[in-house]
Parts: sequence; structure tokens; C-alpha cells
Amino acid sequence: MSILTSSLPRAGLLAATLLLALPVGAQNAAPEPLAAIPVQALPPSQAPASAERDASAVQLDTVVVRGEKLGRKLSETTTSVSVYGGKNIEDMGDANLGDLLRRAANTTANEEGNFSIRGIGQAGAAGGTGAPLISVQVDGVTLDRTSQQGAADELFDVEQVEVLRGAQSTSQGRNALAGAIVVNTREPTRDWELRTRLGLAQRDGREFAAAGGGPLSETLAFRLLGSFENDDGFVTHLPDGNRDFARSQKSLGRAKLAWTPMDRFDSLLTVGGDRYSGQPDYNIESGEAGSDPAQRRTSTVSVPSYDLSRGGLASWRNRWRFAEGWTLTALSAYMRTQQDYIRDFDGLAEDGGENQVYSHGRNTTQELRLNLKDVGPLTGVIGVYAGRFRDHNIYYSDKVFVTLPEATGIPLPVLGELVGVELDFSNQANKDARNLAGFAEFDIKLPWRLTATLGLRYDRETLTSVSESSTSRAEAMIAAPEGLASVPLAGPLLEQLLALQPGIDVRPLLIQIPGVLPDTGGEQRGHTQYSALLPKLGLRWAFAPAWSLFTSYTEAYRAGGVDVDTETGESLPYDPEYTQNYELGLRADYARFDFATNLFYTEWRDQQVPVLRGRFYVTENAARSRLHGGEASLGWRPLRPLRLQLALGTTSTEFLDYRTSSADYSGHQFIFAPRTTGSLGAVWRHRGVMAALNLSTRSKSYTSPANSETERSEARTLLDGRIGLEDRRWRLYLYGRNLLNADFVTETYQFPKGYTGASSARGYASYSAPRTFGMQMEFQL
Repeated sequence: MSILTSSLPRAGLLAATLLLALPVGAQNAAPEPLAAIPVQALPPSQAPASAERDASAVQLDTVVVRGEKLGRKLSETTTSVSVYGGKNIEDMGDANLGDLLRRAANTTANEEGNFSIRGIGQAGAAGGTGAPLISVQVDGVTLDRTSQQGAADELFDVEQVEVLRGAQSTSQGRNALAGAIVVNTREPTRDWELRTRLGLAQRDGREFAAAGGGPLSETLAFRLLGSFENDDGFVTHLPDGNRDFARSQKSLGRAKLAWTPMDRFDSLLTVGGDRYSGQPDYNIESGEAGSDPAQRRTSTVSVPSYDLSRGGLASWRNRWRFAEGWTLTALSAYMRTQQDYIRDFDGLAEDGGENQVYSHGRNTTQELRLNLKDVGPLTGVIGVYAGRFRDHNIYYSDKVFVTLPEATGIPLPVLGELVGVELDFSNQANKDARNLAGFAEFDIKLPWRLTATLGLRYDRETLTSVSESSTSRAEAMIAAPEGLASVPLAGPLLEQLLALQPGIDVRPLLIQIPGVLPDTGGEQRGHTQYSALLPKLGLRWAFAPAWSLFTSYTEAYRAGGVDVDTETGESLPYDPEYTQNYELGLRADYARFDFATNLFYTEWRDQQVPVLRGRFYVTENAARSRLHGGEASLGWRPLRPLRLQLALGTTSTEFLDYRTSSADYSGHQFIFAPRTTGSLGAVWRHRGVMAALNLSTRSKSYTSPANSETERSEARTLLDGRIGLEDRRWRLYLYGRNLLNADFVTETYQFPKGYTGASSARGYASYSAPRTFGMQMEFQL
């Protein structure tokens, strides 16, 4: 499948296609029911959340948690889960997953696209390059890191989003140790429909989206979507004063075709693609990043950073209800991503080299599962799963200037200031993972309103890793002494003269010194194979008609892998990591009131963490840790026009043992693990007027396991609002994001001694988006 790279003209063409597809008179005629379209054919256990659930937030028994694959109602699950219907998402103005996650307890997201659930980020408790720990799925396709940073997580035309907290390995398998985010977009329906949205915002913010479709015959229906966004960003390039330096564009396209040839069978094909291009919203600063107000939301790079990400996905779901209570489902999925980006190596206005990265990923999965619903005392699922996940990454670093002591590792006080080495080096890394699994989970009804849950997953993964690093050029050059370079006329003149001098090829000399140059001396290959048996136990007691108390125990893991030391060429395999998870919860579901709270405790062993080896980090099983906490959510409708939502979370994380040759992080917190999160939202709707407010807050967290105050993500409180006029066809909204204009650091990383290519102190920082106002106009047929 080729990658779909839709843009504004294509989105407009798609909207025109939707308009032309509507039959004459569709605007005025009542929808005509059709005989057999997939939404009609869905069994009750798989039906999407109703519009009434979104409007009132009280019909909890109609909401199905699809991510668990058992078709449980929200009132029946023992998982700590937040479920958001499409109408709720639209009311709060959530444009993407990052916006939505601010409203869920014990979850965080920032402008850089980093998610965390219960204090565990996608990259792990201490960072690293291993597989993600949070599974993000859209229409049955698991997104990789590239697609999560692009446009694939946009929420226009979404039916339901589930945020499942805690280990989900029994049902989701790989990459779900911390939790899962499951997105289901709207499917073809029995009725013709068209929805369009036009939006304008500050900093040249523009958006256009259209979605719709209808029946093609009595058994065939379709749905199309196209969207485009433009934003000039909020970073100013100081050398030329360009305030549009961080401009970005996103586009997304999706097509769905549903076929229902008979009452007991339906098939759904989904094909989509997305494209993202732009500059990053961060800055590399001299000295300590985040400490100088003059450098906030600025950039000084000599090489404009650029990021181009493209993705394509396809899924094919076939479902056969061959007997009462029995359903056989086959789900095939494919994803392909491509990312090209360029970064200024030293981050300053001087030419200090550049870094180019080209990444390609291809994932193919197949799942076959058998569901049974209320067959005697049993409701459950049995399934098999197979997947192949391939990544190909190429890194080029050109004209990287290092001092002679940096190049050789030998202190040379006088000569080191006068002589430097300019390097060109590259690295290629290929990973090919194959995963096989079998899983089963059952709810068993017992006397005294008890329901027991028994689950088990056997997971086996093999990984082949091939890596090669090479230095193609190393030239010694004379550099202007730091004191003289700043002298007017003499300094610039000397630098120009030295720039004209040819360098001396010192690569043959430096290549003989072990560990000096990033060069593996050829292709290095590693191979690992691991398996895990992951049980799940649970017990739920419906002690009153609207109340249930539950407890559960689950085990989860992340497969091992292979790193390669780019300086020595040594293959460095690492083992799987495992968690044991204990949970206790209480849930209440009333007509105008719902409440849920969960307490959790997790032990983590053989933890995969980054360890400094020479000049570069590699992954090792060098830590063990624990975390505990809880979350609570409350939905209340005190008046018919008013809906209130409250979410609170607290998490305490700790490395019990994390020692390396150069540091001891024992007793420290995880990265991106705020102790507290919270949100309070309200939606008021009466006689064609609506208003929504959401206040979200989170405490500070650290961005490195050293827990340094200079490497942090600052505490923040954000207030977002939205007001609108709504008619049957037309809607007009005004919105504001970050209404309090909170100014905070979202991430900082410090390099007090510089890094390869930067001999003086550097820091990496990203900042919050400033207050933004905008408007949206929607039209629906």
C-alpha cells in the first residue's frame, strides 16, 4: 500500500467528492433506513456508545470497553478506564490525543508528543530506545512512534476513545505494560451524512475537515474523511527575526467500506494516510536551558530543523456471528511510516554541522479471536495473534566539529584549543521483530453477585538487529583561539583565512585508537528470542444494584532486544522486563451520577534503562522499582443543561535499585511522572447555546533519572474554554486555549560539558504554547 500524502487541495477534493456523492434532495429528505448496514448488524456487545451517553454522561450501561476485547460494559469492567464519546470530545474542543489526555486521571501529554500513564512514559521509566510501553491503536492498527507524532492521532470524526490505565498485556500483548489508548473512528452508517469544519486561529492557524458517506447499496456503505491544519507555531528565529520559524502542517485522509451480505456477517475495510511537516517547537540554548527568559520560545540554529513524517495504514475486520452468543472475528492490519528530519548539531548560529535522520517502519499484524457472550455463566474470548515489526533507521552527521581532546580522549591544554577535527559519520540500524501469541480471558458468573475473571497470554518474540557505524571523514583543522576570535576585524578575518585552509586527513590515525570514532568496523548483528506467560486474575462483587467492588492481579512484560556499541561494534543483548500489578476498585453507576476509583501497586523487575557506555547510551537490565497510587473520576448532572466531570490522580514512583558505573539513581523518581494530576470540566447547553470549560493541572516531574531541578517538566495549570451557537445544520464556536496564558517549561535536558560537536555547555528546552484564541464553523447534513 502506498503512503497517502494528502494536502489541502486533496482535502478540498475529498470534500467536493462527498458533496457530489450526496443524492439530490438529501439535504431536505429524512434519512431512509436500509436493510443491512454494519452499524445495524453490530451485536449489542459491540455497539458504539450512544449519542445519549455523550449528551447526558449517565447512560453508562450502554458504553462498551472495546479495548478489552470481551465486549464488557463500562459498569462491568475491573480496569481503570476513561471512555470519551465523540460528542464529549467535540464539546471540549479536543483536537488530538494530547488535548484529551489532560482530562484523564493519572495521564499526561506535552507539546513534544510524549504520553505517560501512571508515571510510566512511552520510552520507559528512565527513557531509552526500547519498544513503547503504551499501546496506541486507531481502528485496530497499533501506531508506532512516528505516526503518534504525526497526524494519525487527530480526533475529528472519532466515535470513541478509551484510556486504559495499568498493564493491558493479556489483551493487548506487546507494548502495553503501562496501559493502552484505543481510538475507534466513526463507521459507515445507514444514513447519508456530511460534516464539515472550518477554523481560524491566531498565528495563522487554519483548519479544514470534512467527513461523511452513506449507503452504496442494500449491503454496501462507505465513509470518507479529509482534514488539513496549518499553524505558524510560537518560536522566533533570532538571527533573522522570523516569527513563523516553527510552522507546521498536518493532513489526514481516511476511507472506510462496509459490507454486510447477510445478517450474521459483516466486513469493514479501512484505509488511511497522514502527513506532517514542520519545525520543532524547541530550542537548543547556550548554558543552562530554561534559565534565560530571553531565550524562551526562540531558536538560533544555523541549519533550519525540518521534520517530514508520512504514514499509511490499513485494517480489515471480518466478523461472523455463527450462533447465538458466539462471534468469530479476524482482524488484519498493516502500517507503514516514513520520517525524514534534519537538526542543527550544535544548535547555534555558527556552522557546527548538522544531523540527518531517515526512518522507515512497516508493521503487519493478524489476529483471530472467538468471543462468547452469556453462554451459560461464561463471557470470554480466545484468540491467536501474529505480528511482524520492521524498522530501518539511517543517521548522518556532517561537518561535526570537535576539539582534539574530544576526538582523542587525551587532555591537550594548549594544542587542544588550536586544533580541532571535523567529522562526517553515519549509523544504520535495522530491527526485525516477530511476535506470536495465544490468549484467553473469561468472566465467570458466580453466586452472590460475584464475577471471577481468569486470563492468560503466552507471548513469544524474536528480534534480529543489524547495525553499522562508520566515520567517512576526519580532518584536523586549525581553529581560531577563543580570545582572538572575538576581536573586531582580526577575529573574523582570521576565521575566514583558516576556513580556506584544507584539513589534514587524520581518520587513518584515529581509527586505530579504540573508542575514539563512531565506527563498528563493519556490520554487526544480534539475535534474541524471549517468551512470557502472563496471567490475569480478577473478582468483582456487585454488592448493590448500582455499586460494584473489584480487585485484580495482572502480569506484564516488555520483550528484550539488542543494542550495538557504536564505538566498539560490540552487540549488547538485554533481557525482558516484567511487572506484577495489584488493583482494588469501586464503581457506582446511577442515572445522573457516576463514580469510579482505583488503587494500584506495581513491582517492576529487570527494568530496561539507559546506561552510559563510553560516549553513548545503551540499554541494560540495570534497575528494579515500584509505583503505587490511585485515581478517581466523577460525572454528575445536577441540572438537565449542565454536565460536570472531575478526574483526580496521584502516583508515587521510585527506583529501588538503579546503579551504573558513573551514577546511583536509587530512590529517585521516574521521568515524566508527576505526583498529582487533576481536571475539572463543565458543559452547559440550553436552547441552542453551549459553553464548556476545562481546568487541568499537574505537578512538576523530572526529565532525567538524576532528578535534577534543571532537568524538569514544570508544574502547570491550564484553562481552556469554548462557547457556541448551535442549529440543526450550522454551528459556530469561539474557543480559547491556555486562557490564563501559563508560561512553563515542558521539557529541559542539560549538557553542562557539551556533547560531540558542542564543546561548551548546551541545553535543550521546549515551552508551553501561549494563549490562543480561535473560531470554528461547522455544517452538517
